[in-house]
Amino acid sequence: MDIEPLTEKSAADILQTLETINERLGGVRATLSHLKRFSRHWSPGQKIRIIDWGTGGADIPRAIVRWGRAQGYSIEIVGIDGNSAVLDYARKACQAYPEIRLFQENLTQMNQFQEPFDYVISSLCLHHLSDQEIVELLKKSDRFSMRGIIMNDLKRSSRAWAWIWALTRLTRAHPIVQNDGPLSVKRAFTPKELRNLAERAGVTYARVSTHFGYRLTLAGEKI
Repeated sequence: MDIEPLTEKSAADILQTLETINERLGGVRATLSHLKRFSRHWSPGQKIRIIDWGTGGADIPRAIVRWGRAQGYSIEIVGIDGNSAVLDYARKACQAYPEIRLFQENLTQMNQFQEPFDYVISSLCLHHLSDQEIVELLKKSDRFSMRGIIMNDLKRSSRAWAWIWALTRLTRAHPIVQNDGPLSVKRAFTPKELRNLAERAGVTYARVSTHFGYRLTLAGEKI
């Protein structure tokens, strides 16, 4: 998916599958679990600004906004992605979410943004990068955020690989998903590896947590 050009239909098929996986198998829950904890320090009606690296179809931002609306928080999210076909899908999916703005940028090259953010998040983004790129992105995330970060990714294990291999075939997922799903697990992290990358980046306030669905998060607040 990183290198193959996508048609509008292919992008929609793939992103809808990923959204289903995030919703039903722990991806959304993992990110929201930290935001719910962090929100104990928020004031009623407070505006919270978030930037999302590799936003994809923006399903995580949409889930966050829905949660924020229900809780009475004003949450604004900027989603960054480098794939134009993916962003075309995301913009259509976000038509009912004026709180979400989407931009096409190379996240490894973008060095500044013209507004402050309370939190930086990502979901299934880090495993697409080299170790050095991850370290640099974590440093950038620390600079961009006033309050903290939530990086959500996959936990590498043989069981996770077998599970995603079987699931993508039983559900007749798009061929790219059948290929990329197991490959993503191979590129993913153990808790120790993710912790070491955070230490290299100097993000000492973030802790690694394991979640349902073979998910890992690197999350923490500065305050």
